[in-house]
Amino acid sequence: MSVATEITRLQTLRNRLRTKLTAMGLATAAATLEDCTDAVEGITDNGAVSGTISAASDVYTVAGGYHNGSGTVQIAAAEQAKVVAGNIRSGVTLLGVEGTYSGEGTSLQSKTVTPTTSQQTVAADDGYDGLSSVTVEAIPDEYAVVSSVTATADNVLANKIFVDSTGAETAGTMTNNGAVAATIDGLTTTSYTIPEGYHSGTGTVSLTDDIETALAAI
Repeated sequence: MSVATEITRLQTLRNRLRTKLTAMGLATAAATLEDCTDAVEGITDNGAVSGTISAASDVYTVAGGYHNGSGTVQIAAAEQAKVVAGNIRSGVTLLGVEGTYSGEGTSLQSKTVTPTTSQQTVAADDGYDGLSSVTVEAIPDEYAVVSSVTATADNVLANKIFVDSTGAETAGTMTNNGAVAATIDGLTTTSYTIPEGYHSGTGTVSLTDDIETALAAI
């Protein structure tokens, strides 16, 4: 075998080794044969690593390096012993084990509540494990639905409070004119403009005696 052939063979072997090491993140694309050799020698021999997991949140971190393929990671023996049918609720399968536990007898309470203007928390009383049902009564008359209300502030006397169609308490703005009294003389004043607002119903508009006086003077 010629020297040139041997060099070519070594270069080919280097390239194959470099390609593999580069894919593993242990060498660069420009690594020399010596670099590749150093990289291989730097690989840790982990042999057969064994690990256990003892909690659902546990994570086993696989160490970098060489593993011979016979290492194992498994649930810790003490935890495996707990995964038995009697510890798993009936109808649930956990890690391949179908549960048979039907639970101890529970004491449930049925409750009835009436709506109020405040938030309510409905919980079981002492001595009960929980609620079996909650019945909500109809809205009381004092909490009547107000979505059909059409009154507005100018329809309600000033400073009187009413509930608008959104359920908000609102102050009225209508002027209270009470018992308005006015006169017309039929000569220069022939009409009276009724002011906007509320009237008590006892107000009057009367005719003065100016016309009668004027006629008597003819």
